[in-house]
Parts: sequence; structure tokens; C-alpha cells
Amino acid sequence: MSSYQRNNTMVACILSVLIVGAIAVGALTYYGTTSWNWSQATTDFAFEAEVGATTGTVTLDINVGAGAVAVTFVDNATLLYDIDVEVLNRTVEAEGAPTVSFAGNVITFDYTAAGVNITLGSGVNYTMNIAVTSGGLDLHFIGGAHIGDVNATVTAGGMGLLFTDDVVLLGSPTFDLYAGSGAMTLNVGLPAGVGGSVECASVHGGVYITAPGWTAITSNHYETSDYDTAPQSLSVIAQTSSGAITATLT
Repeated sequence: MSSYQRNNTMVACILSVLIVGAIAVGALTYYGTTSWNWSQATTDFAFEAEVGATTGTVTLDINVGAGAVAVTFVDNATLLYDIDVEVLNRTVEAEGAPTVSFAGNVITFDYTAAGVNITLGSGVNYTMNIAVTSGGLDLHFIGGAHIGDVNATVTAGGMGLLFTDDVVLLGSPTFDLYAGSGAMTLNVGLPAGVGGSVECASVHGGVYITAPGWTAITSNHYETSDYDTAPQSLSVIAQTSSGAITATLT
């Protein structure tokens, strides 16, 4: 594993911006230990590792107190992870530099406040446990992704999921997604021959599902006709407390 760092000022945000309770694709201003000041300097940290002799399923374990996390995939069988982290300099001074570890097939990142871009490769299977206390989370499961169970929580903030039909599933996984006080946007395109179930619930926000060709179990729960019979299936359980859920299923 290698790492490097450089000092710079914040020129552009990092992931997705939460606007009026919704996620708009673009950049995300992440929050430090006090309110953000555009003139404050940041430090970039980069961590990268190759698959090497790694076999079996790798777990991505991420815990960020305040900030933004984005996860995506590339079709690169040698890449285990490429993680870019941007932190306010005053946070580094107070908390020390962030670190990424890989042991026992678990990639671990735990830090107080940061903007985090994570790129994973196509050479191994991944499961995920991701927690963001305050901020936002963007999950882009696209070509190159080999993915199993996902547990993702944003306590105060929003979440976005993009799942495309060229993803390779590990068994029949469940995505358990929760956003406490922000909107959630789901775009799910199932691979051929994979059954699907998407069930949404919002305490104080609406649920809006567009699912041509899917069967409505309830107004908030849709399944494909082969969900119970397909050799593989994907189950998505999406919940928010005070934000709307918008889902497009194909």
C-alpha cells in the first residue's frame, strides 16, 4: 500500500451535493468540525493497493463522522482499492492524518471529517458496511463491480444508488440502505436472469417508484415476476426518516 499527500485549497467539491433534501449529481461540500469556510486549506491523501495474492470476498468497512463518501468501480482486475481523501488542514491538526488499512480481507477507513472518493476494481468480490454520521453517500455499482451484501447508513443526510445491468452479483445479496434526514435516489437496472425486489419506506417523506415491467406488491414494494424462481436475486430495502425516496427500476 502506498500513500502521498499534498496541500491545496478547495477548488471544487467532491461528490454529490445535498440541495433541499435531494441529491444532485456533481460535487459535495463536506463538513469539518465547524462550519465550512471556502478559504480554508485542505490536504489530499491517496491510498492504493493491488489485489496481488488476495482471494475470497473483501469487505469495505467505512466510517466517516462528517462528510461525503462516493464508491465506484472500474474494470481493472489488478486494482484492490484507490481511495482519495480530502481533509481540512485544521482537522488534520486536531485529529492526525487519516489512514487506510487492509487486514483479514477487510479494507478499513475510520475518520472524523472528510470527503472520500473510493474506486474498487473487478478482480475480487466485495461486501460493504458504510456509515456516515452527517453528510452524503453516493454508490455507483457499474461495470466492473462484483458485489454482495451492502449495509449503508447516513444518519443525517442523503444517499444515492446507481446499479447497472452489467454488475456481477455475489449470490443473492441484500442492500440495506438508510438515510435519516435526507432524500434517497435509487436507479436499479437488473442484469439478465436476476430477480429483483425493492421495498421502500419513509416516515415523513414520500415514496415515488417507477418500475415498468415490475409487479407492485404494494405501492412501496415492487418485485420482478421471477424474484422467487430466478437463480440469483437482488433485494433492496431502502428507508428514510424525513426525506423522500425516488426509485427507477428497470
